[in-house]
Amino acid sequence: MKLATLLTFSIALPAIAGTTHWEFSENTAGENVHWVSPTNVDPNADQYEYQYEITYVAVDIIFLGQIIGPNDVTDQIDPALLFGAGIENGPTPIVFMDSPLEADADGDGEIDVAANIFMQLNSSGFGEFDVTEVFLGDVMVDMGWPLGWQNVEIDRIYMDGYMDITPITLPCPADTNGDGVIDVADILAVIDNWGGSGVGDVDGSGIVDVSDLLSVVGAWGPCYSQQ
Repeated sequence: MKLATLLTFSIALPAIAGTTHWEFSENTAGENVHWVSPTNVDPNADQYEYQYEITYVAVDIIFLGQIIGPNDVTDQIDPALLFGAGIENGPTPIVFMDSPLEADADGDGEIDVAANIFMQLNSSGFGEFDVTEVFLGDVMVDMGWPLGWQNVEIDRIYMDGYMDITPITLPCPADTNGDGVIDVADILAVIDNWGGSGVGDVDGSGIVDVSDLLSVVGAWGPCYSQQ
């Protein structure tokens, strides 16, 4: 492989920033919860690779005036509601999750605790986690001998989790001068270096020719406007 081609290929690889990791730990007795990450990522990246997970869901119950818990009910929730991963095109905002989360803690076929979970990367690049429409019902619990099974009130719900966000900058080889727009200046750069290598070698073939001119025309306008 020619050196010029190798260099062009290397430059055309996506630029991936470091992964930002945020953790949240929230609880509610029925009120809404609004969590915002302490830091943000670039809100204007071309893409965002993300992963989120709600790692822990638990409840407190009240029995004879005493609070008992937290009692882990994570395994009572559909795993598809607890984890998500993928890549989304930028810029922000990007919604990762907007779903009801429900748990049948005593397995009687009735929902005992529920909430709507909203998770996003907002327009400023901050992570957000919102818990709304909280429902705390009652649940049958085995209190042991001599009390046996008792119907008790759910008092509070706990949720722990994290978000991992990796901004990605995609290559824009047709933008020969790096101004973020493919326009007449880029066509002129191809013509000025016709038959040479380097500037204007949009396809990385090692020579500036008609295929590079066609590539510039095909990508006309702002970088990534085709997304």
